[in-house]
Amino acid sequence: MPYIQHQFNGATVSHYELGEQLTIGRAADNHILIDDATVSGHHAVIEKTEAGIQIRDLGSTNGIRVNGEKASSALINENDVIIIGTHTLCLIEHISDELQKTLKIKKSWIPGLYYTAR
Repeated sequence: MPYIQHQFNGATVSHYELGEQLTIGRAADNHILIDDATVSGHHAVIEKTEAGIQIRDLGSTNGIRVNGEKASSALINENDVIIIGTHTLCLIEHISDELQKTLKIKKSWIPGLYYTAR
């Protein structure tokens, strides 16, 4: 299962499992929320297509860069570097086993109680 790794200033912020699509932007209804004035409300989308995994700009003001090149859309491969505002996204195929375990931690209805789904 591919993942999108979100980085800011060289530090990993989060990982997002890629389903059929992930929306990216400053608005609260995006899958990947980037709180950055240089990012549009609905900036871009990463989606699975017949040709492969594609990132597509949604008419943002500042655009997207894939491997240093400005693009309106591009097929992305593992370890390609996507720049949106001051944030970096990267497609990765696998995450570490330790990180995989933390992705399965669920919040209970009891305040402050978390558990691992099996």
